[in-house]
Amino acid sequence: MELADVPTAVRLHRTNLPTGFFVELGDRFLGRYYRTFLTSPAAVALIAELEGVVVGFLVGSTDEVAHHRHTIDLSRWGLARAGATALLVRPELTARFMRTRARRYLRGIRRASVPAPASPVKERPVRTGVLSHIAVDDTVRRAGVGAALVEGFARIATVHGVERLRLYTGPDNEAGCGFYKRLGWQEHPLQHDIDGKPWVPFTLDL
Repeated sequence: MELADVPTAVRLHRTNLPTGFFVELGDRFLGRYYRTFLTSPAAVALIAELEGVVVGFLVGSTDEVAHHRHTIDLSRWGLARAGATALLVRPELTARFMRTRARRYLRGIRRASVPAPASPVKERPVRTGVLSHIAVDDTVRRAGVGAALVEGFARIATVHGVERLRLYTGPDNEAGCGFYKRLGWQEHPLQHDIDGKPWVPFTLDL
């Protein structure tokens, strides 16, 4: 993915992944968000093209903590401005943000600005990458575009020493759940986010 592809990624996200807090914050915020995957050394941003037209994309990370730290260090104020602009005109969204996310986000920013203390040596954790978002245009569904994006991400993650990939999808997304199962991902018990929304975790051992 290149900078010129970001507006298309935003459009595909809004069309194919229409729910969620980031979508409610608007296209400007989503654009800023996707730019972080272009600059982070721990991120992967792929597009699929058909005859020169972008028909799908995937973004993820090979190291979630490193990508989060990079985003906070480089893009926090741009994201904050874009988010604040959306919140100013959406009182109900502002109230939900203050209730469910504000304190956690502030803690995350503070933690990212302070070096982590040394910790005792523990058993080495499994290196895990995260598939954050994938979307494919309706016109090319079932043509192998999504599978090519996921498999490309898995190959890149393997090169970077990642041993396992993780993602979440909605329990009502039967097509998505079936898609990941066909690609060899393992389904895990349902989890809920801070809004109480249920998600189905999947993992893939590389």
